[in-house]
Amino acid sequence: MDIAKPGVQEHVGLGVLEQCAEARAEEAAPAIAYLGTFGLGDPGPGVRNAIALALVHSSYRHESRSDSPGMTKGVLEALNALGVAFIHREAAAMIYRTTATTVSGPMSASVARVVSTFPHWTSSQEWIRQSAALSVGLDRESLSPKITAFLCRQVIGVLCLAGKEAVAARLLSDHISTELRRQSESVHDSKSVLKESLGGETPTYEYEHEGPEHATVFRAIVTDTRLRRGEGTGRSKKAAAREAALDFLRRHIPGAMAARPQTGMRRSTPLELPASLPHTETVRRIQGLFRLPDTARPLLSQALTHSSWAYENRAEMTRCRQQDYQVLAHLGAQTLIFEHLRAAAQHMVQEPTGEFSFRTLENDVYDSALRQTGLSVGLLLGAGQKANGIPTEVGADAFQAVIGAITVAAGFPATLADRWPRRWEPIWQLVAPATPRPADPTSLLERTAQAMKLQVRHEFRVEGPHHALLYTATGILASAPLGLDTKVEGAAAAAKTPAKHNVSLTVLNALERLAERSPARAFDGADGRDRSLALFLLAHQASVLATETVPIQRWIGAKLFGLHLADNAADLLEWAVGTDELLGLTLRLRPDSLLAVAFRNAIANAADPDHTLDTALAHAMDTLEQFEAPEDVDQAYLQHLVQLCDVYRCLGADDPDTDLPGLAADWQILHRGRVTVPVSLPHARLTGRERAVLDAAVSTVTTNREPISVDLVGDQPLHLRFRSTEPPTLDQVEKTCALWSKVTRSATMEATDHGIDVIISSAHTPAEPGPVTQAVVDALRPGPEPYRAAVADLLHDLKNQLVAARLASAEPAETRTGRLQQQLTASRHLDSAHSLALRLRAATSLLGPRGSESVELGGFLRHYAGTVLARLPAKISLAIPEASRAVRVAVDARALTAALDNLVGNAIEALYDGGAITLDWTADDYEAVVEITDNGPGLPSDIADAFASGQRVRSTKAGGNGLGLLGVRSLLARVGGQLTPVTTDSGTAWLITLPLATPTTSESS
Repeated sequence: MDIAKPGVQEHVGLGVLEQCAEARAEEAAPAIAYLGTFGLGDPGPGVRNAIALALVHSSYRHESRSDSPGMTKGVLEALNALGVAFIHREAAAMIYRTTATTVSGPMSASVARVVSTFPHWTSSQEWIRQSAALSVGLDRESLSPKITAFLCRQVIGVLCLAGKEAVAARLLSDHISTELRRQSESVHDSKSVLKESLGGETPTYEYEHEGPEHATVFRAIVTDTRLRRGEGTGRSKKAAAREAALDFLRRHIPGAMAARPQTGMRRSTPLELPASLPHTETVRRIQGLFRLPDTARPLLSQALTHSSWAYENRAEMTRCRQQDYQVLAHLGAQTLIFEHLRAAAQHMVQEPTGEFSFRTLENDVYDSALRQTGLSVGLLLGAGQKANGIPTEVGADAFQAVIGAITVAAGFPATLADRWPRRWEPIWQLVAPATPRPADPTSLLERTAQAMKLQVRHEFRVEGPHHALLYTATGILASAPLGLDTKVEGAAAAAKTPAKHNVSLTVLNALERLAERSPARAFDGADGRDRSLALFLLAHQASVLATETVPIQRWIGAKLFGLHLADNAADLLEWAVGTDELLGLTLRLRPDSLLAVAFRNAIANAADPDHTLDTALAHAMDTLEQFEAPEDVDQAYLQHLVQLCDVYRCLGADDPDTDLPGLAADWQILHRGRVTVPVSLPHARLTGRERAVLDAAVSTVTTNREPISVDLVGDQPLHLRFRSTEPPTLDQVEKTCALWSKVTRSATMEATDHGIDVIISSAHTPAEPGPVTQAVVDALRPGPEPYRAAVADLLHDLKNQLVAARLASAEPAETRTGRLQQQLTASRHLDSAHSLALRLRAATSLLGPRGSESVELGGFLRHYAGTVLARLPAKISLAIPEASRAVRVAVDARALTAALDNLVGNAIEALYDGGAITLDWTADDYEAVVEITDNGPGLPSDIADAFASGQRVRSTKAGGNGLGLLGVRSLLARVGGQLTPVTTDSGTAWLITLPLATPTTSESS
């Protein structure tokens, strides 16, 4: 049997959609019950859970992740897209079954009207309102049609994945049939047909009447701008106008009425065309492959009939009641898009990602399918068209028409998967691929251009004869920072879309070459146009980075301006030198350029991808919270705190450089001759952080106070080996190496059997660096991080409290009262340590691991404002922002909540006598800005000055340490955002700038 084939399956599971919290499944009961009236029956727990999750609005998802483990924005987008495709396919199928149209234009317009009125229909569906999972900021009783449409499409998507397409079709049948009936009434209104036929021009109607009042007859005359006219009479003005419009159409536009869909009219049964033998054989071959009845042959014959052949053989077409393939091609296109999206959505629910990107198959794919399957030999073409061959568009339409004919002949099955023949398996992998297809070049360029704030538009030039037109696209790249445009012309193609792809490939190729370690070599020997494009792209990127903060992770992912090389100093420097060489040192940077900041953020992003330091700090706080008595605190834990404190203090300091021989002399003095060093050491220059790493290695190896030796293993790079006869345990040494290796990228610690190896790799710096190279050099030399210094101070205080607790507990006492007093003192010190740990945890939670999540800002802020209102003192008011449009920002909900908590908490504390807090936001094409204002006493000048200068912010709160603002700023910098104070006449105002999330497929209406 040819139908059984590998790679084509029926329902293979709903993946993450089957994992739903019990409470969420219960909330969806009204929807399950309603769908049961359309034949859902007992759906089983998997489908039930999937429907419950399909009714989750994106604004709710981040609030209750436990309800939907594994659910991502990409999953919801995939379900929505599949729902859209099903509605298009179902509308096209119903129109085909109920109308007798012979051209595809009116059919396409009817489908579009069904889709456009769908949101309004969903707004009346109570089962959606009752079962939807919504954020606090959304009113269940007044949901917008846009929201109800999204939720309904997501449910339809689930039904399609679950093999319940019949239920989805019955759910939609009332809306589609009602809309088609309305369209039919409008279509048969000759006045509407006339206006559409005139291209929207409004004709002029004049009226006369005669006869008694009880039998008045109206006469109407309709005239267009060309003074063509039509006349009609009737018992009312409306009836007379319709007759006049019909007379006009019959006289001047006789084909207009014939082209309208005629709802309710029976489609005539066509006959198979007695055409050429290849055509007839192809028709029978398709029939056999898909196991279709003999009655399918006229439809298959129609699918292989081009309009040129139909025109030249009009008499034969009339005798066989046939038409060309236009309508079947439209129907087949909807079927193929649905199958393609069904496969893409299936991939998404099995292996969820944060974003869903989908592109429809292009004409060249379908044209290739026509030729691969051998169907092209059976295509009927007119003499003129046949001489010119089969253009890509014709081949694509013919293949889609064949699929449309198969769909009709098979009785509009839910999917063609179980009918697809084995020998056409390669074609199925194009239609419904086993693995997701990569994005097309134009989509890739759009994402990259959006990240680097480059505007792209296209112009087209058309050449050649009508039957073989060639399109040449010119991409216009507009740089706002430069105030310049540049044009890129692509190779000619047979259609606009591939012509745009050719332009995109040219730009993407230039960006790829600019991402190589030496851009100058990559463009060595390139022609003038390629070099000009490269220089424009480099100059634009440099201008953006020099003046604005950017979403660093997106620039790294897109390999823009060398930021993807930040994990290797030598590679980054080589790239910078090559870039300066390519630019010819013409780049002029302002003194306040942010270019070095961008490189520094990228280097920091690559320095500790596993967040070793933050994880170690969190683990230390977890351990401390388990200490219930002072005697639980052991010496090993105290040593770990000391080491953490040293690491954070090193990161927060700006220690001067030193040389290796001088440092070795210091070791011998500090450790009283117990350190043996080589007689001759290279005069290597060490940064403050490199010195701290070497000091830590010495301190760790000398923990047991045994003599140690320092050996020089190599000097290029500098490789020192610290050994002791009695080193600490391997576990202790490995923990030390893990922490100190994150202090600077140039120094790495490695544990050995008898101690520690330290390798310091210094990248070669040119004697006269260009502007980009100088920015990289500045970024590679890390500056002090005030936030880390504040953490170090807290850790130091915490360690002192724990030591004091141990000492008080261990001090001997002569009396019972003395022992109780010692226990009380020890307990107070331990309580103080716990309090410091809580404060430290609250502040450092702002710097938790970065996620790939994003949030819809308007809905998130309304929900956040609702939670603030629940704890807000009665004498303080809060203005809640409007959510006028959907904007997604590239930060996860937890981090944004922490940042807002800090700023709003500060405002609440400042308004001790009462006042008002306002949340507001705005966005453009690249970033969003959240504003938090209050009408309190204002930001103290010393805090404002310290924040502006990048110095540590000293807190004005009792027991505070300025960690909050520093933490917020550090967090936002890691996602390419900013925290900025705003000068106001009264009160305090802060702006949080956030990059927009990576764009995905456009939202469907």
